[in-house]
Amino acid sequence: MKLFQCEQCGQVLHFENTKCERCGFQVGFEASTLQLRSFTQNDRRYCKNHGFGVCNWLVATDTTSPFCTACKLNHYIPNFQDDESLKGWREIEYAKHRLVYSLLRLGLPVKNKSTDPNTGLSFDFIDPDQVVPDDAETMTGHQAGIITIAIGEADPVVRERNRVNMKERYRTLLGHLRHEVGHYYWDLLIRPFPDRLKSFRVHFGNESRDYAEALHQYYNQGPRPDWSQHYISAYASSHPWEDWAETWSHYLHLVDSMETAYALGVSLSPRLGDQENPMAMVADIDPYLSIHFDGFLNKAVALTYALNSINRSMGHSDVYPFILNPAVKQKLSYIHNVLQEVRKS
Repeated sequence: MKLFQCEQCGQVLHFENTKCERCGFQVGFEASTLQLRSFTQNDRRYCKNHGFGVCNWLVATDTTSPFCTACKLNHYIPNFQDDESLKGWREIEYAKHRLVYSLLRLGLPVKNKSTDPNTGLSFDFIDPDQVVPDDAETMTGHQAGIITIAIGEADPVVRERNRVNMKERYRTLLGHLRHEVGHYYWDLLIRPFPDRLKSFRVHFGNESRDYAEALHQYYNQGPRPDWSQHYISAYASSHPWEDWAETWSHYLHLVDSMETAYALGVSLSPRLGDQENPMAMVADIDPYLSIHFDGFLNKAVALTYALNSINRSMGHSDVYPFILNPAVKQKLSYIHNVLQEVRKS
């Protein structure tokens, strides 16, 4: 995420801010410019979901919809029968808004199903303990442009228990959203294009392999023994679609982290004596622009090493507990090239 500043006084702001803590001016995020704007009710207004404390995005006064670009994507949200339901939805929305910011910065189409029922995107945030709509799923996943997130994932205790039970290294709300939206963009960017599909199969394998059977085999027999040499995670080895979604989410992890490092002017110069310094890095690349991927990736790897080291100093687990083997780097490069192609089209 880039840095934002109050347009009135220059105070540094966070993406979720609704007012400047220095001058008290109202601020909100404007999707068309990807900026936090100081505003009055005369020229802009907050999204309707601002009233629930889950959104700080702006809606132009000349539009008929009460919802912002991000909230228009919502299909089902939980009933607010208690504070925990509202808190869970709030946490999911914070993550979803960050996801939508990244998608907009990448120049990807962000269309809701109300305006494009066939190829649009929508989100169901489901609490299985409440009444579940007949056309909704109860488990986190993706189907035909509808991304479902079980609201229990917003509870850090539940999420950690699920992470341990699933033998995962990493599990966050933002990670879930990035993974599931990867499935959506595979349908949008890869499936309809024969040349891209052919290249996809070279890197990820043939997706025509029976998906249900592949997952059944994975959950009953575990991942292939050599998965760490070819995939970013054990789950990625279950099927080419999951390999794509896992790798896609990691591409977004690295891009977002590097944008933050770029905005902060981060540089690394580890003190390693007279040895060669492979971890030296200057974050001088805006990863959302047209960039040379290998140079970006080298800087991102150095950044993850630094972040992991700092976390260990505080007694926490690694921020990025993954190793990018050569096969994964090639897959990341493939995704990068597809996104560059889409941006130019």
